[in-house]
Amino acid sequence: MHLYQKIVGVSSFYFEESLLHMMTFDSGLKVLKRNNHFPLISSGDTTLDELLSGGFHRDLVYLLYGDKKLTTNILLTTAVIVQKASCNGGLGEGIRTAFIDGNNRFNPYNVSKFAVSQDLSPRKVLERILISRAFTWDQMVEILENRLSTLEDVKVVLISGITTLFEGYEKQTFEDLLRTIDGIKQILWKTKPLIIITAPLHEYSLFRPKGGKILSHFGNVLVMINDDERYVEYTLIQHPYLPENVLKKWNPRTSKKKVPLKNTTLDMWF
Repeated sequence: MHLYQKIVGVSSFYFEESLLHMMTFDSGLKVLKRNNHFPLISSGDTTLDELLSGGFHRDLVYLLYGDKKLTTNILLTTAVIVQKASCNGGLGEGIRTAFIDGNNRFNPYNVSKFAVSQDLSPRKVLERILISRAFTWDQMVEILENRLSTLEDVKVVLISGITTLFEGYEKQTFEDLLRTIDGIKQILWKTKPLIIITAPLHEYSLFRPKGGKILSHFGNVLVMINDDERYVEYTLIQHPYLPENVLKKWNPRTSKKKVPLKNTTLDMWF
């Protein structure tokens, strides 16, 4: 199949599902109830939550791109929050999360510290996060294309730096990206999880993710996050029912005093 045809054919599971709804008439109230069936999940970032009118919807695929540190921290806090009880803004106790780490930034210490702040057991939180690290582009393709869909009972999929290891811009590389997206679609059909993907900003663009149209067309919601010296800028590029928007979180002029961590270990949280 021609590469262009493949690109055109790349769409999320939810877009395909929406085609079925186009054949019937639904009232606006029914659509509202369907959208509100599952509670919103906080990202742990108040500015991003405000931009998204409350947080993440389970029935949407999110692409956050830009600053690697900030987008990874959002994944880490989300991995904790989803494990809270439904009445406290999570998806329920026992929720398992798949964390595919292409940025090599998963930090169990920070996860444990945040879990304590959310009145959760760090041990239980870490036990329910299934981590797979990729150190080359081929490894990322293998994990997403073949291994992700083999997981059972995973309700949240967090992919950190899906194109960080992208090798050039050859035709084969883009075809590999299409294969990774097909792999993500398999688990979408299987368990319908909340999916949040992060990617770096394209090195030759001020507003496009690395991975181009193939990646941006797959996401239902696109948010660009840029860290400036004075502020962090959150830009809502695309959303099914929210308008484009820009919010800024101003950085403090003086750095906050941090508790010295020189002699602390992960064991202190258990």
